[in-house]
Amino acid sequence: MLAFPFTRLFPLTLGCLVPLMLALRGQGWLRGLLFGLLFGFIFQSYIMFWANFFGPPAYLFLAGYKTVLPAFFGLLWGWIGRKRPELYPLAFVAGFVGLEYLQTFGPFGVTWGMLSHAWARYPLFLQVCSLFGPWALSFLLLLANASLFVALVPEYRSQRLRWWLTSALLWLAALGFGGWRLQQDWGPGTTFKAGVAQNSMGRDVRWDPNFAQTAVQNLERLTLSAGAKGAQLIVWPETAIPYRGFLKLPQLTFEIGMLGLQSKAYIIVGSIEKLDDEYKHTVNCASLVTPQGAFEGRYDKQRLVPGGEYLPLESVLRPYKIFDRVMRYIPGEHSGGVFDCPDLKVRPGMLICFESMVPYLAAQRVRDGSDVLVVATNDGWFGTNPAIMHHFEMAIFRAVEQGRPVIQCGNTGVSGMIDERGRVMEETPINQAVLAVHEVTARQQRTVYARVGDVLPWLALLVFLLCPMLPKGREASAGNL
Repeated sequence: MLAFPFTRLFPLTLGCLVPLMLALRGQGWLRGLLFGLLFGFIFQSYIMFWANFFGPPAYLFLAGYKTVLPAFFGLLWGWIGRKRPELYPLAFVAGFVGLEYLQTFGPFGVTWGMLSHAWARYPLFLQVCSLFGPWALSFLLLLANASLFVALVPEYRSQRLRWWLTSALLWLAALGFGGWRLQQDWGPGTTFKAGVAQNSMGRDVRWDPNFAQTAVQNLERLTLSAGAKGAQLIVWPETAIPYRGFLKLPQLTFEIGMLGLQSKAYIIVGSIEKLDDEYKHTVNCASLVTPQGAFEGRYDKQRLVPGGEYLPLESVLRPYKIFDRVMRYIPGEHSGGVFDCPDLKVRPGMLICFESMVPYLAAQRVRDGSDVLVVATNDGWFGTNPAIMHHFEMAIFRAVEQGRPVIQCGNTGVSGMIDERGRVMEETPINQAVLAVHEVTARQQRTVYARVGDVLPWLALLVFLLCPMLPKGREASAGNL
């Protein structure tokens, strides 16, 4: 917990799992299940505390759901630790990489709280993620944990040298690769000026009709200022327009179209659009306005926030008033997610809020031809919770993994620009109405991770599952463990 914002004691991740490894060692499957349950619930309750905004039931359900996998892996670790103690450190390392990967699946899947995230502000260490994704840095941190574990437990004396040597060599290789990649000349790209208009309308007035016109005026002022500073692509936050059904309001769309003409820039506008169905469903979308004032593209968010934007088991739970705060969004049909800005020769790939938290959606945008990633989000409901910073730092990983710069605009922050190496070029304070403009270079090169995908976590899962089936070595048969 202490490794993440705001405390940022990131070096703790080099040994923070050793107590769990010690606790699980030789416990058997039942106690392993209980230890995994305890570990999972405490950590997930902390890291998911932001969900309390949607009500205690949503928060407790999400924390409980995210505890299922740690409990299951705890069961397996306890079982392997008793059945094959000589393989326990290997099983823990491989299993934990697999655990982090599997947590991204399902409707509630995100990479929230990965070990590697604690190192988001240190680009030298992040470059290895361009090879095998965020799991690569987590793997290195797990090697350090395992090396410390075998150093503390006398029974693993015979394994110490191989763990220490493997860990040291891989860390040195990762640092060498990181230094090399940071110094690489990537050649010419398409450079343009990007702007973000952070409106900072807090959750207390976000949808108050008395503030709607003020919100639009603030966005227009920030956009014109960005245009005056030379911004050629200006990003607004998620659901920036405080009127539902914005695209069906001719006067307002004309006003925003004229804004593109006046600022001489492409504008990515976030809004909520109503669907003509009996359930009054809505979609969370982003639209592209051209410098000529035309609306040329639209993307509807595909990965919705469960318990926030939609209610799982809606037919059963919706009648209960406690779930009234949960909205009625549905995934949209406009699933491409890549806009075309021919005047700039740039193709922005859209990720809306929750979507920037999983690597595979950014990878999909790059496969579809995106050369710059854009994250539009409304993190105002985080308040000042550390999650608001954690969310921005996940975008740093998406930049490194895909070799693409990222432009993020949040309603209350954090907004900014990140280059393709994961270096933050511009970053705004939270809860302030500010404008940021910075040069961004769109890239076409594809990283190793963009080409090979999630090879590392699948390999780790395979090793983990094979551990109980591997033949016993001389160490085990001699009774050394």
